[in-house]
Amino acid sequence: MPLGRLQCQNPSVPVNAVAPYLEFALPFYETRDSAHNAAHIRRIVGRLDDLSDGVDPAPRAAFLHFLASFHGLASRVAHDREFDQQVRELLAELDWTEPEIDEAYVLLERHCVDPQTSEECIVHDANYIEVLGAFGVAKAFTKGGAERQSYEQTMEIFRRNLHRVEFKTPRGQAIAAEGRSYADGFLDRLRGEL
Repeated sequence: MPLGRLQCQNPSVPVNAVAPYLEFALPFYETRDSAHNAAHIRRIVGRLDDLSDGVDPAPRAAFLHFLASFHGLASRVAHDREFDQQVRELLAELDWTEPEIDEAYVLLERHCVDPQTSEECIVHDANYIEVLGAFGVAKAFTKGGAERQSYEQTMEIFRRNLHRVEFKTPRGQAIAAEGRSYADGFLDRLRGEL
């Protein structure tokens, strides 16, 4: 998918506004597992517009794009001084102020476990959508197979985790209801066939 199609479709956001963040971050995902690789980040970015619908206050585009692009790099930002400096230089080149950079780092650290801002809630939901529906089922059984789990073990773990995540955005909540319903139905049918 071209970078230009990945940013939010907000008219106040310049075309390719997310591109500088992705171009910097994506190479750092090359060696990650399939659940946390560059394709995962592209899917997150591709969901931003849909999940932003109805969110109040409206998300700040730069923070949203930073969080989505660096979603899987929080630990590296926090623990690798050289990487931290490179990220700070990138943000400074994009006209971020030091207080904005510091705020972005707080949001990056917190967004998966305790999202508070609009941007955090959107990226949180964009990430966790992947535990739902057909994609979530496929991901669970791929992981279960890699970990040599039985079908029953994978089903138990998946069902236990399926309802744990609290979606934060109006659109995320609607997607979650549909995705959970699909996954529950699939698991019920699979259990009946085993």
